[in-house]
Amino acid sequence: MNRIFASLFFSLAAVATVSVTDAQEWQGEDYNLSMSGALINDHCGRVWQDGEYVSIHACNYRLANLFTIAISTQHFEECAVLARGDIVMIADCMVERFNTWVAQQAK
Repeated sequence: MNRIFASLFFSLAAVATVSVTDAQEWQGEDYNLSMSGALINDHCGRVWQDGEYVSIHACNYRLANLFTIAISTQHFEECAVLARGDIVMIADCMVERFNTWVAQQAK
């Protein structure tokens, strides 16, 4: 009987460990996507009327297609390393990198 409980305990502990790791990855991905969306929306909210866009939605659509998940993930991962996990510093870094990326797109 003790062997069954020990086996069940170790199985649950392994699942819990995997679930925590998966949850952290999902949280990072969710934060990355939320931050990217906010950066795009903020930028388009400020510039769409002065640009060639017919609406803020057209600006959002275009930038979302250019600022891909791969680019956003690269920025997020690099910023997370530089910021050593500090969420405020990650956000500041991502804003800086996004603004640099937008400036390069305008060239």
